[in-house]
Amino acid sequence: MKILGIDYGLKHIGIAISDDERKMAFPYETLKNDKKVFDRLSDIAEKEKIYKIIIGLPLNKKMRATSQTTEVENWAETLIQKVETPIDFENEVLTSQEAARGGARNIHSAAAAIILQSYLNRHFLKSIGP
Repeated sequence: MKILGIDYGLKHIGIAISDDERKMAFPYETLKNDKKVFDRLSDIAEKEKIYKIIIGLPLNKKMRATSQTTEVENWAETLIQKVETPIDFENEVLTSQEAARGGARNIHSAAAAIILQSYLNRHFLKSIGP
């Protein structure tokens, strides 16, 4: 079962998807943030058999909520009503800048992959060692 990662933006929504084993995140596509975005996300969730959605939550450098945090949370509330898939949040401080530094062709979906990989690392990958 796959997990979908989202990097929310006012104009674009970056999408990433995990592999079935939930070890790796891959950029998927970028959607225009318009009236059709929730239908598109619902279609993707159904097509890819998504069981959970992770949304990047922007916090400031002191890890406190901002006006952008509230906007993302409000958008997520609407998504919850439109897509019958559990949602969780992952800190997304500076992911767009990290994606840009990495030379990504599509910064939005690359940022979504960074957000999703962070979540996967914390929740699914076992530490290797003695």
